[in-house]
Amino acid sequence: MDGSSNRFANPWLKNLSSDSFLRTSHPIGPIMFTLDVLSRIIHVGTAITLVGGSAFMLIVLLPSAKLISDEAHQTLAQAVTGRWKRFIHGGILLFLLSGFYNYMRAIPNHKGDGLYHGLLGVKMLLAFTIFFLASALVGRSAAFEGIRQNRAKWLKVIVLFAAIIVGISGFVKVRGPSINTVDANAVAPIDSSDTPEPQPATAE
Repeated sequence: MDGSSNRFANPWLKNLSSDSFLRTSHPIGPIMFTLDVLSRIIHVGTAITLVGGSAFMLIVLLPSAKLISDEAHQTLAQAVTGRWKRFIHGGILLFLLSGFYNYMRAIPNHKGDGLYHGLLGVKMLLAFTIFFLASALVGRSAAFEGIRQNRAKWLKVIVLFAAIIVGISGFVKVRGPSINTVDANAVAPIDSSDTPEPQPATAE
């Protein structure tokens, strides 16, 4: 038998071959689906930018800056901080907005899931700590001058906490809702008013 006759035997390949693949069957509809996708892109993109920038400064910029004169070092530090703080402040805002939206969308699927809520709480604490440290490193407040004087140390903390958040996010994403949560959502109470009354049999 020619293998081409079974070309679309696989439903996945069949979907790829038709324009229906471009139309979402998401139960919440195309508008909410689009918002979910945009929020996820913004959230992940912001994380890549902020964490990647912090890792770059820790691994590349700071060691390289030691090779130049103190005067040039100060000029470079001021220029980098002036630009980087715009990304920090804007990124924190986007991260909070997209994170809150994602949380509100995901929480109905994890009711009663203690492990999920515990890990989510750890993520939030680590994220707010990162926000504080990142803001302090680009700020001008004299109260946080000690943090700025130990920039390399606190950048290491930021990168470490970010790595933990990535690990938690990956685990939660792959794990999905707990079995108990899925079972609870799958079983819906039956409304007796919607149950049709039995009809007497009629002779034909």
